[in-house]
Amino acid sequence: LSGVAGLEFQEQRSQSISYSMVENPSNPEGYNIIGGIKSNQYAKTKNNSIFTEWILKIPYDFSFTAGIGKSTMNLDLEDRAFDPTSGKPQKVSADYENLFSPHFAVNKIFSDAISVYASYSKGYKAPVSGNIIIGTTGELNTGLEPEEGDQFEIGSKGNVVDSKLHYEVALFQAKFKNKFTSVAVPAGDGTTLYSYIANGGKLNNKGVEALVKYTAYESATGFFGNVSPYVNVAYSDFKYEDFVYQSVSREGELVTADYNGKAVAGVAPWVINAGVDFNTNHGLYGTVNYAYHGPVPFTSDGLNVADSYSLLNAKLGYRMSFGHFGLDAYAGADNITGEKYYIMLFLNQLDDAYIPAPLDTVFYGGLNLKYNF
Repeated sequence: LSGVAGLEFQEQRSQSISYSMVENPSNPEGYNIIGGIKSNQYAKTKNNSIFTEWILKIPYDFSFTAGIGKSTMNLDLEDRAFDPTSGKPQKVSADYENLFSPHFAVNKIFSDAISVYASYSKGYKAPVSGNIIIGTTGELNTGLEPEEGDQFEIGSKGNVVDSKLHYEVALFQAKFKNKFTSVAVPAGDGTTLYSYIANGGKLNNKGVEALVKYTAYESATGFFGNVSPYVNVAYSDFKYEDFVYQSVSREGELVTADYNGKAVAGVAPWVINAGVDFNTNHGLYGTVNYAYHGPVPFTSDGLNVADSYSLLNAKLGYRMSFGHFGLDAYAGADNITGEKYYIMLFLNQLDDAYIPAPLDTVFYGGLNLKYNF
């Protein structure tokens, strides 16, 4: 029997000041400039947690793990630009007490080469001061509940076929409730005026992840030292459940958003990586990789979907040692086929706001020199 126990105490104090944006009198057609103060919020946050975890090894290569944590969080907010005529409180407190997070797992080893496990864990995510203070307006977003999640997982990993084949596979289900979601308040011109956090509902995330890597060739005397193809696959079936909240439409009307049964935004159902790594006994090494990223809904209603894409990348290098020095020279190419793809997704961006990305194949190279004492 072995175990660990610990505790952690944190206190953070911060001040958040928000300014309005006004027209630049010297250049009315240009960008707006910073104006007067809109809000001045002081926040004090306390986080306390204690935890323990123990592992019991029993006969027949079984082991059992059990642990639990207890967390509390206290928020004290003070409006330092308080207006007595506003009808709003100057001070607001929020306490999140007795958040217990248990964890259990059982593991079985077969022939020192394969292990099979099952686990369960529970966790919380309490709101932070940035979720409660709406800096743009100075309003306080009170009434938020902590996110709560339960995850079940079963899986196996091991080295078989004379330790040439390494594999890992896991099946999981993670269920969340009171999930935080960002609610956008439209400005009326297709852009977002500001956003705030709300408890949206539940998520039911189910998926499978697998990795296989095989040492197809290995030699201490031939040209190639080893050649190892690999593939890893992730399948995600993430869905909203009872995910209902109110928001403001572009016309300024209060509407109810209901995303029950829709795919979770920002998650690709399929992500696949495959390739081959090789090393030679003469210093040369390289890798070729193929990556597939499936289509991604980037709005919760599923009406806006980013296309899938595939990338082909390659790298070739040379390593050598002389005396106390080590040299590594390499060159490579990303997106060899010139595929159109994205690196980040945004919604309701300003017309002139963008993130530049490579248009065609990117070639790169480098030289590393190190000295070993």
